[in-house]
Amino acid sequence: MRTKTFFVCPGCGNNKEFKLFTSNFQVIKQSPEQGIRTEESNILPSLRQNDNYIECQHCFQRFDYDNAATIGRKYIQTTQRLRNGVTSDTVSHP
Repeated sequence: MRTKTFFVCPGCGNNKEFKLFTSNFQVIKQSPEQGIRTEESNILPSLRQNDNYIECQHCFQRFDYDNAATIGRKYIQTTQRLRNGVTSDTVSHP
């Protein structure tokens, strides 16, 4: 189970609440500000072992797990870059 993966919905841009369907089923909540999961439900076995998608809790659409994880990874990288840029700009220019 990949517990540190951050997701962003390719459809509506939601980055907070998802249902995960892999070999297990889980409901998660994330903090976009911190870039981490803040809540995870207990892991339940999935009746369909070959599932590999997420369901957005805002638009209720299903998306491929890897696509949403890739978008989430880029989101985290971009926000970290922006935070570091803002911090270094404010430090170097008093």
